[in-house]
Amino acid sequence: MKSLSSKTWIISEKEKAEKIKNWLIQNGGEERSVNSQSEIWRVKFSDATLTYYSSGKLYCTDSDDPTVEDIHQFIYSLVGSQFVAPTRDFLIGLDTTGKGEVFGYTVIVGILMPKEFYNEIEAHIGNAYTKVKHEFEYWDDIFKKLDFYKDKGFNYVIQNIQPWQIDIYNINKILNITYNQILNLLIANLEKHKLRIVFDDYGIGPHLNRSLDSLSKAGAEIVKTTKADNTYLEVKVASIIAKREQQRVIKAISEDPEFQLSGLSIGSGNAGDSKTIEWLKAWKRTGREWPWFVKRSFKTIREIDGISEEPQKLIPPIEESLLSKEFREKFKNGEINITSLSLVCPECGAILKMIRLIPKNNKTTPICIDCENELLDVPSTLQYYCNRILPDSNTIIRGFISKDLEGVRFFENFTFLLHPVVRYETDLNRGAKAETEKLGKFAAIGRIRLEEIQCPEIEIKELDNTQRDDAILEGAKKYNAILITADKNMAGVAQAKGLFVIKIG
Repeated sequence: MKSLSSKTWIISEKEKAEKIKNWLIQNGGEERSVNSQSEIWRVKFSDATLTYYSSGKLYCTDSDDPTVEDIHQFIYSLVGSQFVAPTRDFLIGLDTTGKGEVFGYTVIVGILMPKEFYNEIEAHIGNAYTKVKHEFEYWDDIFKKLDFYKDKGFNYVIQNIQPWQIDIYNINKILNITYNQILNLLIANLEKHKLRIVFDDYGIGPHLNRSLDSLSKAGAEIVKTTKADNTYLEVKVASIIAKREQQRVIKAISEDPEFQLSGLSIGSGNAGDSKTIEWLKAWKRTGREWPWFVKRSFKTIREIDGISEEPQKLIPPIEESLLSKEFREKFKNGEINITSLSLVCPECGAILKMIRLIPKNNKTTPICIDCENELLDVPSTLQYYCNRILPDSNTIIRGFISKDLEGVRFFENFTFLLHPVVRYETDLNRGAKAETEKLGKFAAIGRIRLEEIQCPEIEIKELDNTQRDDAILEGAKKYNAILITADKNMAGVAQAKGLFVIKIG
């Protein structure tokens, strides 16, 4: 993996190009012979080669030498950056990919970037352009360079919209809520006047606009523009991470034996990809149902299925009225706070800090602990407003989450946080290991997200059972996650601490 990616600048002024050439030679570069009539000059500097073309393009190859970054910075000082310069201490970019592919998820990403790493990150991004096809490894290589800054204040949040949801629902409402949720996670504990927040404008709805207006009044700079990844580095970074996530899932699907047909590749998942079309037609000939990752509402699939009518999309069942007023207000003002979360039962009016999940009518059913009526639309509402769930040890040991994901999918699209205490308590349990492996497979194909949280201050072996339970609950509070448990005592203590609980059984 190269530490600095290739980079291209457009320099129409020949005198600037000559100044760069002279600077390179004066600082240890060696002029080399040009290779074609289109090249004006070529200079070797360390392990990089810089070539200036008659078209005005200056190209620098990849490099493992950190000093080559000085070249990048010198060139920037002369010609400027293609991106709008930082105007605040923290830059937030949000973008989406996968809306047009017939395979896989729509991936939504938000990133937070401290301005002091702006130039370094721009150098790592190089010429990456998400509209050009590359293998997963290409995007993963860039992602690893970005992930290096995670301990330095750089952060990102990834969410997916499932293919079946895209088939059924108009996704703009989902986008609005999801962007809002991602934004709230990124800006927690940051002063609003230090933020620049840039969206690629997809037709932002009133719900998200209200939140953005609130942040603007608090001093944040809000930018909504088309093709934002061309002019704002923070959006381009978000776009690259989204592309990497999309390609990671496509790679996992392509490597699954269940979806391999006579050596055919599933291709890129794009409707214009001949390999994808060939695979789709071959799958259709098998007589099997379309796999979970195929978007059946897309014109390409409807044509293969012989369906002419346009699908009628529904409004997604995200019911804000189920959420407590306090939580809704905090959410609109840029805050996710698990202690403010409660649900309002539409049947009996009870204010709930806990709901129960029970098997009912061949599905996982959320019910009110007061009136025991089913709570409709709770999965989708929680998923898009408060996405994180922290399971305790007995939940993992029971295998409850994977059983749901194999069937009715209450938990699909949630982010599950694995606490170190839970890992410690389940490591020696064969059933728990099997469950963790199953969750890892679901995470690999994007059905859920799985994150291990770090608690270096905890000496787990020195804690008794009560202290370990307390550590898990503090983790849920710290990361604003819903606790899921089958333990009555654990559920009671969690509620006493103000947490929201999903109780199994």
